[in-house]
Amino acid sequence: MTNYELTWITPQLAVGHAPMSYEDLDAIKKQGINAVVNLCGEFCDLHEIEEEFGFDVYFLPVPDEWVPDMDSLEKALEWLDEAIYLGKKVLVHCRHGIGRTGTFVASYLLRRGLGLKEAERCLKGTKAVPSNYYQWKLLRKYQKKSPPLKLREPSIELKSEIDLRAFFSEYEFLVREVEKRLVNSPGDHDKREDTGIYCCRERFQLEFIETLYLSKKINTEISLEMRKEVVLRATKCRTKKDHDFVCPLYMDERCILMDYRPIRCRAFKKAMVGPQEIVVKEVLNNISRQCFFSISGGLSAKEGLKFWIDDVCSGKFVQSYFRFLLLKEKSA
Repeated sequence: MTNYELTWITPQLAVGHAPMSYEDLDAIKKQGINAVVNLCGEFCDLHEIEEEFGFDVYFLPVPDEWVPDMDSLEKALEWLDEAIYLGKKVLVHCRHGIGRTGTFVASYLLRRGLGLKEAERCLKGTKAVPSNYYQWKLLRKYQKKSPPLKLREPSIELKSEIDLRAFFSEYEFLVREVEKRLVNSPGDHDKREDTGIYCCRERFQLEFIETLYLSKKINTEISLEMRKEVVLRATKCRTKKDHDFVCPLYMDERCILMDYRPIRCRAFKKAMVGPQEIVVKEVLNNISRQCFFSISGGLSAKEGLKFWIDDVCSGKFVQSYFRFLLLKEKSA
């Protein structure tokens, strides 16, 4: 058993020491972390192990007791900003979770508009504190580069206007119920199709709730480089004929988001027909309409608002969504 403990600075940002075993990595993941900033200059392969374990990793190697150069620090903080904006939970660590970790996190707090004294207060009670002259010097230099904000109140939290967790929970419950029915249904399909070899070669549409859910998982569950590849593949789908279509999430003979794939993919060629299929579609449509109302303040068409899978993967569905709202407003 591991006793690895995270120290949370915000609900999305935590600090700790370098994981030294697979048990540590598993404990970190179970505590909700899905992204890591690794500052260990002394471990040349730990970041690769973290990536193989499923974390989205930014590797900024800094020698012990030292500091990164300003350009490298800025790039790493930009990555952290994006990760937190996308809803990821991020662990920042060096070997012991002290000097380098404290310096990096304090830099992030300065970037968010806090002054150096406020940043110190946020880290008070944690091990993550700058520990030498060079680290404090970097922070003073960074503070001059990023002075405290005057136009708005400094904040280390990124607030979302709409909380979709209740809708996502409803959708996940529906998915679990569908999975139970599929597993227990007679004439279950050949398990080789779980890789998506067949269903991933047909272009299809997603309901509104499925679109938002899958989009969030694309943003939070895969690395930046893989997201770029997904977007590139999705963009190319528009130029292909239907018989040449391959889902942008289909790589290396399987879905890269297998645990989060839509119901349509899970039920492909399985024994869920007739009344069961109709009920599932009705529930999906109902959750989607409630979610749409929560976001836009109005109901969508009864048949629902749907988006093509390649538009969901590329993010182009957002344009279609706002176009729909515009047309709805004009017709009102």
